[in-house]
Amino acid sequence: MIATLLFPISSIAQQDSYFSQGVFNSGYINPGSYGIDDDGQFCITAINRMQTKDMDGSPVTTVINVNGPLNFINSGVSISFFNDKIGFLQTPGFNIGYSYMIEMPAGKLGIGISLGMINSKFDKSDWRLPDGSTGDIALPINDVNATTFDAGIGAYYTHSSFFAGLSCLHINRAAVTKASKKTTFGRTFYVMAGYRFVFGFTDDYELRPSIYISTDLGVGKYSLNSHLFYKKKYWAGLSYRLDEAIVFNAGLELMKNLKIGYSYDYFTTDVQKYGGGAHEFLVSYRFSISTGKGNNQRKSIRYL
Repeated sequence: MIATLLFPISSIAQQDSYFSQGVFNSGYINPGSYGIDDDGQFCITAINRMQTKDMDGSPVTTVINVNGPLNFINSGVSISFFNDKIGFLQTPGFNIGYSYMIEMPAGKLGIGISLGMINSKFDKSDWRLPDGSTGDIALPINDVNATTFDAGIGAYYTHSSFFAGLSCLHINRAAVTKASKKTTFGRTFYVMAGYRFVFGFTDDYELRPSIYISTDLGVGKYSLNSHLFYKKKYWAGLSYRLDEAIVFNAGLELMKNLKIGYSYDYFTTDVQKYGGGAHEFLVSYRFSISTGKGNNQRKSIRYL
């Protein structure tokens, strides 16, 4: 399989999947952002990413995150489910999280933690060598399945026109052992920041430039983004991921509180010629849950 050759399964360290629309889903990567969205609602966000789909066994990643505020204790809560599949390697998992919100003179700061489990599976049921055989001394004789504990921390600050976040996932360097081979999920750091410029005669237009960085201090991805919103219901964006891709992004609000988004990565490397680009679909829905007294509403530039 081409994808398996490009992304070795026996690597010592494993990286998180990168989302081109990750800036729309801070609840997945930053525990400090849980419930800090100031409209006082819960939000469920689902992202599905299909990368280099023209390659056999190409990466497919799905994430579902639900997070929202508990205003009566100045807190936020979250639960996430995710599954990352590439070739014969599959990495599903989940985490739950908590954040505490601190009111500041200009804005709000959230500090949070996430705890969960990661499962790593290797399924060789469909493995075939060019001669049709299934044996390979470099592979486990049987399917393997291992689970490990995982943790992350984060801080997220927001006010009416600015946001910034810093987080670290896999802070405990979660590790699983499969067929005598140890795979470690290296600490991954995320940096997010953005600003909101409002213009037009009726303030219908908003320009939201932002940066989005993920790195394990060995390999990093650096993205510059710009999104233009109209009446907060329609948006289009363009991003540049350093030395990797140009990303086209668009979305709209189908009905009240229900939004969808789509992005296409055009790779600026040889991957584009052999495997095509990456497609990413996003669905977001907001809903209210009565959690006791307290509202504390204010404007926010959180996108979804």
